Amino acid sequence: MKKNQSIGIILLGIGVFFIYWAQTHSPKNLGKVIGNAFSGSYTMSEFSYYTCLGLGIAIGLYGILKLMKKA
Repeated sequence: MKKNQSIGIILLGIGVFFIYWAQTHSPKNLGKVIGNAFSGSYTMSEFSYYTCLGLGIAIGLYGILKLMKKA
């Protein structure tokens, strides 16, 4: 496996994790907010939710570009 492919896979995995983390700790879904409060889990603020979501998308797209690069 080429260096760009391995870095691309790692970056794509990190991006997917950030998106997953943002979705599971979302301040938007009232049911999840209440569930997180009872289970002791963390609910993000709206700013950190959008920051984490945007960062995950950007890292994931960069990982896809690295995977598609030939050299």
